[in-house]
Order: sequence, then structure tokens, then C-alpha cells
Amino acid sequence: SSSSSSSSRGNESWLPKLNQGDSIYVAECSPSRHETAPPPRFSEGTLVKALEERGIGRPSTYASVLRALVARGYVVKNGAQLVPDSRGILVSAFLASYFSKYVEYDF
Repeated sequence: SSSSSSSSRGNESWLPKLNQGDSIYVAECSPSRHETAPPPRFSEGTLVKALEERGIGRPSTYASVLRALVARGYVVKNGAQLVPDSRGILVSAFLASYFSKYVEYDF
């Protein structure tokens, strides 16, 4: 191989050039499992808190909004969690696609 050992440019480390068929030495290989989890689902309390933080609605409207989300089939309650139902996912995607200007937090 015409390349010398790895060189460094700033903080980036460059590997020597390898050709097909070259053998490499692996000093250490330790398999590790890394799992990511989706963000937690809203509960009624955390949804109200998020609405308050974003300045959406008023405290007098939060209870009726939560009731409407469940009654119209946009979410289902799974214990304390509010889980989007297929209708809610579809309506959300429709609004984001065709009315994105109006469903932004800053509107």
C-alpha cells in the first residue's frame, strides 16, 4: 500500500486507502445493542401543558378540546396515554399537506 499510516486534518481522522482484497486487523469489536424509543405519548395533562406553553387556546377550552378529540375518533385513550387513531393521523396529514400555513404553531 502506497499510503502511510492514518493522517489527521483538524479533528477529522483519515483512514489509509484500502484496495479490494486487502486484509485488515480489528483490534477490538464489542457488539452493543442500541435501541431508540419514540417520544412518549401525550396524556391529557401533558397535552394541556404543551398547549399552554405554545399559547394555544385558553384554559376554559382545554376540557372541551380533549373531549372532542376522543369523541370524534382522532385519539383513543390507552390508559393515561392519548394515542392517535387512524382518523386522527389521516386528518393531521391532510391539514399539514393542504393547510400547513394555518396549522403551524406560529400562526
